[in-house]
Amino acid sequence: MDCKKTEAHIDFLQYLETDISLYIMSFLHDPADLVRASSVSHFWHRFVIENGFAKELCLKTFLGCSNFLGTVNESKGKDWDNSLETDHEVYASLLHTFQKSKIYLSCGIWEGISASSTTNIYPSQSIAETLDIPNIPSLNKTRYWSSTGQRNAHVPETLTYKLKRGIWAFTEIYVRPCPAEGSPNVYSAKSVRFRIGQAKSPRENETDLITDDEVEWTYTSPEFPMKQEHKVQPFKLSQPVLCFGGYLKIELLGRVQRHQKDGLYYICVSYVRVLGHRLFPAFDGRIHEQYGKYLLLYNPDKLGDVFKIYPKYEWMRPWALSLPRRY
Repeated sequence: MDCKKTEAHIDFLQYLETDISLYIMSFLHDPADLVRASSVSHFWHRFVIENGFAKELCLKTFLGCSNFLGTVNESKGKDWDNSLETDHEVYASLLHTFQKSKIYLSCGIWEGISASSTTNIYPSQSIAETLDIPNIPSLNKTRYWSSTGQRNAHVPETLTYKLKRGIWAFTEIYVRPCPAEGSPNVYSAKSVRFRIGQAKSPRENETDLITDDEVEWTYTSPEFPMKQEHKVQPFKLSQPVLCFGGYLKIELLGRVQRHQKDGLYYICVSYVRVLGHRLFPAFDGRIHEQYGKYLLLYNPDKLGDVFKIYPKYEWMRPWALSLPRRY
C-alpha cells in the first residue's frame, strides 16, 4: 500500500527524457504559467530553476536582455553570485513587473545631447526644441530642430538623446517632421532608423557629448518609411527593448524637400518621444568592473514605486507624457 502511494506521487516529468521535458516546457509563454509550473512540486521547482526557463522567457520577451552578464538581488547582498536561484527570482520578477506595468506608458527621454548638424546657433533650432509639447496654442510654438542644408539628398542626419536612468522596456517612438520658417513645405526624411544602447564604461557626466565608439548599441531597428506630413508619426518596435539608462540615436535617412531660398535639402523635426514601461527603481543596472558588462539589479522593496498610480498627465498619449528636460 505504501509503495502504491509513493508511486502515485512521482511527477510525470521524471518518467520523460530531459529533451522531451524541455520541449514541453518551452510552450510556456506566460509568466503566470511559469510560476504555476514551478509550484507543482519540489522536482518541478528545481527543473524550472536549473534550466533557466524564466531567463529564456525574458530573452523571448525583450530585445536587449541578453546583454546582462548576471543578476543581483539587492535584498540579499550587493555581489553577483552567479546563482541559478537568483537568476530565476530576478528574471521571473522582471516578467511579472513588466506585465503589471503594461497599462502605463511614459516618456524615457531625459535630455537632447547632440545633432549631427544644426542650422542656427543654440537654442534657435537645436535638438532641445524637439522636446516641447506640440500643438499647444498657448505656447505659440514655432521652435524646431533644423539640419544644415545639403546639395546631396542622400546625406543623413542624426539626433542623439540621453535616456532616463534605470531599467526601461521601450515599445514605440514618435517623431514629427515639420515645415521650416518661411516655407509651407514639410522637411521630412525619406526614412528613419533607431538605435538604443548603453555607454561602454561609466561616465562622470552622462549628458556630455558621446561618440559611437563609446556606446554599445544593443538594438538597431529596421528602416521605417516616413510620411511627408506635418503630423506625429508613431513607429512601433517589434518587441519591447530593454535598456538601462542609455542613449537613443535617431538616424534620419534621405532628404525630400529643397528650401525655396537656397535650393538646398533640409530635414526639420519639432517633436520626439520614446515611450516605454518604467521598471526602475525595482530594477536597475551597473557595470561589473572586472568584466566590463552590465549586471541586472533587483530590489523587491522598490516594487511599490513601480506600481504606484501615475499622475494624470502621464497617461495622456502621446505628447503629454512626463516631459523631458529641455536644458
